[in-house]
Amino acid sequence: MNRFTTIAIASGCVLCAQAVFAAEIVKNTGDRPLPPQVAAGHMTVPDGFEVTLFAGEPDVMQPIGFTTDDRGRLWVGECYSYPNWAAEGHDRVLIFSDKQDMGHFDTRKVFSDQVANLTGLEIGFAGVWLCSPPKLLFIPTGGGDSPRGAPVTMLDGWSLKGKHNIVNGLVWGPDGWLYGCNGITSPSLVGKPGTTDAEREAQTGGVWRYHPTKHVFESVARGTTNPWGLDFDDYGQAFITNCVIGHLWHVVPGARYKRMHGVDDNPYSFELLDATSDHLHWGGGDWTTSRGGLGIHSEAGGGHAHAGAMVYLGDNWPDRYRDSIFMCNIHGNRVNNDLLERSGSSYVGRHGKDFLFANDVWFRGLNLKYGPDGGVYVSDWCDNGECHNVAQTDRTSGRMYKIVYGRPNPLPADLDLTKLTDGELVKLQLHKNDWYVRHGRRILQERAAAGRDMTAVNAELHRMFDAEASVPRKLRALWALHVTDGLMPAFLVEQLHHESEYIRAWAIQFLVEDKHPSAAACGEFARMARKDSSAFVRLYLAAALQRMPVDQRWPIAAGLAAHGEDAGDHDLPLMIWYGIEPAIAADPKLGLELVRQCRISLVRRFIARRIALIDDPKRAAGAMATLVKGLGWGTDPAAQFDLLSGMHDALRGKRNETAPDGWIEVYSKLSNSPSAEVRGESDALALIFGDRAALESLTRTAADSAAPLAKRQQAVDVLVEAHVTGLAAALQELLDDPSLLLRALQGLAAYDDPRTPPLILSRYRRLSADQKHEAINTLVARPSYVLALLDAIERKEIPSSDVSLLAARQMQHFKNRQINDKLAKVWGTLRDSSADTKEQLQKYKNLLTPEFMTTADAAAGRFVFSNTCMACHSLYGAGGKIGPDLTGANRGNIDYVLQKVVDPSAAVPNDYQMQLITLKDGRLVSGIIRQRSPRAVVVQTETELLTLSTDDVDEMKSSGQSMMPERQLDKLRPEQIRDLFAYLATKTQVPLPMEK
Repeated sequence: MNRFTTIAIASGCVLCAQAVFAAEIVKNTGDRPLPPQVAAGHMTVPDGFEVTLFAGEPDVMQPIGFTTDDRGRLWVGECYSYPNWAAEGHDRVLIFSDKQDMGHFDTRKVFSDQVANLTGLEIGFAGVWLCSPPKLLFIPTGGGDSPRGAPVTMLDGWSLKGKHNIVNGLVWGPDGWLYGCNGITSPSLVGKPGTTDAEREAQTGGVWRYHPTKHVFESVARGTTNPWGLDFDDYGQAFITNCVIGHLWHVVPGARYKRMHGVDDNPYSFELLDATSDHLHWGGGDWTTSRGGLGIHSEAGGGHAHAGAMVYLGDNWPDRYRDSIFMCNIHGNRVNNDLLERSGSSYVGRHGKDFLFANDVWFRGLNLKYGPDGGVYVSDWCDNGECHNVAQTDRTSGRMYKIVYGRPNPLPADLDLTKLTDGELVKLQLHKNDWYVRHGRRILQERAAAGRDMTAVNAELHRMFDAEASVPRKLRALWALHVTDGLMPAFLVEQLHHESEYIRAWAIQFLVEDKHPSAAACGEFARMARKDSSAFVRLYLAAALQRMPVDQRWPIAAGLAAHGEDAGDHDLPLMIWYGIEPAIAADPKLGLELVRQCRISLVRRFIARRIALIDDPKRAAGAMATLVKGLGWGTDPAAQFDLLSGMHDALRGKRNETAPDGWIEVYSKLSNSPSAEVRGESDALALIFGDRAALESLTRTAADSAAPLAKRQQAVDVLVEAHVTGLAAALQELLDDPSLLLRALQGLAAYDDPRTPPLILSRYRRLSADQKHEAINTLVARPSYVLALLDAIERKEIPSSDVSLLAARQMQHFKNRQINDKLAKVWGTLRDSSADTKEQLQKYKNLLTPEFMTTADAAAGRFVFSNTCMACHSLYGAGGKIGPDLTGANRGNIDYVLQKVVDPSAAVPNDYQMQLITLKDGRLVSGIIRQRSPRAVVVQTETELLTLSTDDVDEMKSSGQSMMPERQLDKLRPEQIRDLFAYLATKTQVPLPMEK
């Protein structure tokens, strides 16, 4: 009898288990989860693996995180606080042991039941570390399993604003620091209790670390969305799992990653790093559409929501799984497996076969870790909702499972690594199962921190480093030496010549650990930046720049920027930029010298952009003159274009700026460049500098019907962007030019000219649908234009149905009594959306009955979609990018789609809320903020991306609403609504009616 059969008998579930295994496994879609004893056997795993129930309700409930101690016991955190976070709570920490090695616990103890807001835990340094936002707590235990004193607040200041998107995790890194994650909707100021805001570290999402003995807190990488899982591979590389915008990220120290929404906290980052994975685990579209993990979402991996991260480094599972990463897929009720491959300076995550299928819609995996026998524990929150669906949280369920391959080697009954000698702990660094390596290393770190003489330990670790051929084993010795203070700077400098790129990289990281590398180290860094053949090493050098004094960065940055082969690398160009940005701001002249050596286009462009953004009035003119001087060097069009476009990016939205010294001479040269790109960018800058000749030339080009269309369009774009005084007349003439009409309509919104409304209105009836939409947008930009539009509606010259609710709301935002009265008279009354949402929902539910839907024409629905939704949303690869791509959305669920269409502003994150920007000339712009800088605001409106100078902005405030307006279905006939919903529910593209 094997131990799994024994477990079933012990649980009294033989008949139930037999019933499950007797027939093909069918996914549970019921209102309750499978019974704990049945759920494990109901799971699907690869051949040779078995799943057992380690613990289930009522023995464990709401397991939000877990870890193992040095005896192999399982410590599980139960979170009852969620989602109603409070200052006090009754979350629990439980201790489970399996002394009989049966795959099921045999003893259980409550360590604490007075924790608030528990979101993660870890063991170490004679105590328990708890994520208990707003605090990081430490409960001393003296190495035992009972508290020996009150919890100590090590850090505070974490926000609970994000509800589910908050600080979490805890795992020991190979460098001896405690790592954790934080979501972007809980911006926080973190520091030691009692410290001022100035002494604290801003946390706006990403990865952080805390040193247990030095008591130093710092950000490691920033961004993503809601990272909830972190682990390290055999080479000490950290990876996090995340929701929504890519599920896997290689954690590079100092990186700034893309965010689901909002902007990076450094306005000079300019661009952010993308995810490491080359695929998604859901079919695209709004994240909510993958709930349930069905259809195309299931084929892709189950859904967008992930939690937990485990790079398998145990010794029980087959070797093919080693160094690949596993994560729980919440919507897909499964465990995904991504294959980690080196790519350039970093990694790429390939999609492996999904490892586990729970076959139970209640499965909510949150974490997974391997233990001392190499088997893997998986926690299951077990609920019928997830992070955003909290109205009926089930607090009575929860499970811990264990997954093993075959029969693991039995563990000693008295397993306790703390009883091992220093020498035995050193030998554990060679163990195949990294569980022993990590625990052994931490215990050595604890002993060193307690003052024990580590001379013999360090000597043995150095011998191990020299003797071992395996790079991972060499790294283990190196990491253990680091945490026991056994690494001398001279030794690390010597390792900068090591044949392994991983050893060289870690030597770099340890040499900048205290942010003050020696002169010898800096000299070697500069050499390596020029000559090291490894892009991975160059990435570590780029990351190291941020941990060095600014004046020491130049020679290293110059070497890195000279590698033209890195221009297309996933990480290096931006990591180089993040490292040199403060240096460029400090010394623009040296920055321009760096441009001369730089062979990476993005870095050149960003250097120019940053120099042009020097805000100190005493330095700004000189900085711009420096850039102009650089434009006169050489004749390389690519370098000239990078400098020009960088300057242009910095000055977008500006006008009548003082021309820098030397500009006239340089412009004369550049305007005759053989490169059209160079000429175009130099013309744009000339306009910003008030060059009359450039203005006249571009105006002639725009009006010249014989000129190439692309050249005319570029001329109009440049003129409109520069907001050239007196341009309205030229744009008005273009209203009769079909190829430039849309651009003219967009540009006219920027000018307060009384001739504009009648000129647009007189042509309105012969405009296309897109042109009419743009015409309305222009006519609602200014109070005087609005009144002209409303008068035209009153005269029946324009149908009131052509004015969208979004446009009507913009009129209302002027807070002009005359406009509001006229709007109510000729268009209708704007009601509070919350007042009639239920009525609207019920109205359309009653309309879209199954019987009525059987008569629908999906092709006709596609035509409706193209005329209503397509401007903002994409479906099957076609459409706008303002709103989410709907291809992978939950489009077949009528209730879901109705809720989104009828009440789109029901729950809008701050960064997605439409902003109302009033300009000093009276124009009102509404849209979503895409970027901010001290000089400009980039706004995504309904139809264009606008860059507005902050000098022109009078007021900016949030509307509290989505850009997607309510009551969009009101203007459609019942048959059109029916057809639209039928089209939205299609699995593949259908032809338009004329194609059909």
